[in-house]
Amino acid sequence: MSSNTKIVVLRSKEIVYALVLLVVSVLIIMVAVSLFMPAKDAASPVPAQNAEETPEQMLPQTPSQTTPDTAPSATAPDGANQTSSTVTDTNTTARNIYVPGIYSSTLLLGTAHVELQVAVDKDHINSITLTNLDESVTTLYPLMSPTLSELSAVILAEQSIENVSYGEENRYTSMLLMQAITAALDKAAVSENADRPETGTLY
Repeated sequence: MSSNTKIVVLRSKEIVYALVLLVVSVLIIMVAVSLFMPAKDAASPVPAQNAEETPEQMLPQTPSQTTPDTAPSATAPDGANQTSSTVTDTNTTARNIYVPGIYSSTLLLGTAHVELQVAVDKDHINSITLTNLDESVTTLYPLMSPTLSELSAVILAEQSIENVSYGEENRYTSMLLMQAITAALDKAAVSENADRPETGTLY
């Protein structure tokens, strides 16, 4: 029985090339592993940090969101009360123009004294009259009664003594009566009036 022996002859250059290729391959594998491994390590903690920070960031937001919601509800009644009180004060001031009562001014016509009376409510002029106008005064001053009737109709309709016009034929009588009416209403005004009506004389 015969055996065949094979002899393999390797050149030194081929061995060197093989070793160099082996070393280079090992280095490439190590570099590749070192490049990919840190990327995975760095990427993996990011979700964990985000997961840890998310509850901490949400906790401070809860009181900050509830505080603005509760603040307006607490201050709203105060603002409403201030508005309603302001409106009430304005309406009360607007209504209370006069102190209710009868206010008079005295007209001196020659030697006769004629009393002009103005009756008012808190926000309304009710009537304007001459109380003691006798026949002698009517004879001497025939325009007194009709002029007062005209002025009274205008004043009661407008509820104001401003911009009241009168003709030339009774201009003096109208001016005299308007002075007496103005004096009586000045006494009735809230800001300048006493607690009870007064009687004044116009000379």
